[in-house]
Amino acid sequence: MAAELGGLAWPARVQIWDAALAAVRGYFRDQGLREVSTPVRVPAVAVEPFIDPIAAPPGLLATSPELAMKRLLVRGSGPIFQIAHVFRRAEIGERHSEEFHLVEWYRLGADLDPLLADVEALVARVFVATGSNGHVPKTWQRARFLEVVTATCGAALRGDEDPGQLLAALPPALADEVSRAADTSADAEPRARTLLAWTAFFTAWSDMFFEPWLKGHEGTHLVDFPAPLAALAITDPARPWLARRAECHVGGLEIANGYVELRDAEEQRRRFAAVNELRRVHGAPALPIDEDFLAELPGLPPCAGIALGLDRLITLAACRTRLADVSLALGGG
Repeated sequence: MAAELGGLAWPARVQIWDAALAAVRGYFRDQGLREVSTPVRVPAVAVEPFIDPIAAPPGLLATSPELAMKRLLVRGSGPIFQIAHVFRRAEIGERHSEEFHLVEWYRLGADLDPLLADVEALVARVFVATGSNGHVPKTWQRARFLEVVTATCGAALRGDEDPGQLLAALPPALADEVSRAADTSADAEPRARTLLAWTAFFTAWSDMFFEPWLKGHEGTHLVDFPAPLAALAITDPARPWLARRAECHVGGLEIANGYVELRDAEEQRRRFAAVNELRRVHGAPALPIDEDFLAELPGLPPCAGIALGLDRLITLAACRTRLADVSLALGGG
């Protein structure tokens, strides 16, 4: 879609946000989901490799409403959604902001398909509601992570390789990036070393190969992630080397990330510990683990959840390239 230059006038910004918020709420009410609003200041956040919270003593500003919403699901909320203000330190750029809006929702049942259909419907509704001149994706494709890897860089991967096996399978440009990551993690636990290698691979592959490939497609759901990149998703019971995780992209821009949700508290604790070890290797501080969340996690009903960046979606609908072009932040744009 062609992008126009410059930010929207203030009346147009208010109008497009009003239309987008109404479209999102109207869609989920039509679908029977209940709207919730969870606290912005929390004692702990989901432990992520490269997402840093902003301190708000005696807690942190939420990087996502995920943990709180899952605890509501444990308490019998049923399917829920939220339009949440979230905060991530030092995320600054044309497509990033330290404060932005996540639309996050959960459906009962361990299946990603309804969530991916939701993303497609929300994109269309927001584009239509805002009077967008942009091109609503007419086609959406499901692309399997490892098949796209093979098609773009020639590497044939199964999804459960250890760092040495991963290095051996990659072309030189990617192997160099993973090798550097492996060298920095020599003293880390094996699980953390594997996570670090796969994370380095994913970052480098995305920059070199995946982002250019995406530009030839309108809407893409990237599915069947390698198990080391499962994050808070389950691994596939029939194919445990793969994770039930998806990323959604429009016009080459990532707008959503979803999981069939993990309900095993001990496995989640091990994953959080591996991420904290990765953070240590990168010189970042360890993050506190939300013990209350882990204590309740076994009570989570089978469900799938996804979060969509609303600011990015509105920017696309407005045919702009910068979040600042549509932002209602009075100090910028």
